[in-house]
Amino acid sequence: MEDKDNYWKYAQIGLELAVSVMAGFWGGYWLDKKFGTAPWLMLGGAAAGMAGGFYLVVRELFEKDGGGVDK
Repeated sequence: MEDKDNYWKYAQIGLELAVSVMAGFWGGYWLDKKFGTAPWLMLGGAAAGMAGGFYLVVRELFEKDGGGVDK
């Protein structure tokens, strides 16, 4: 049963990364349409979402209470 819990944890981490990138992308896209600056805010939003998503991934993988990486 522990293996299934591990798979769900990694699926959650992947979804967090994907959602943060997509949220940054769509936020930048919306701002580009509003200000007419395409594609710069969209690219910046996607990059910011990627940075935020990687932060969440690293935080989840290196938790001190037994999360993520096996030693």
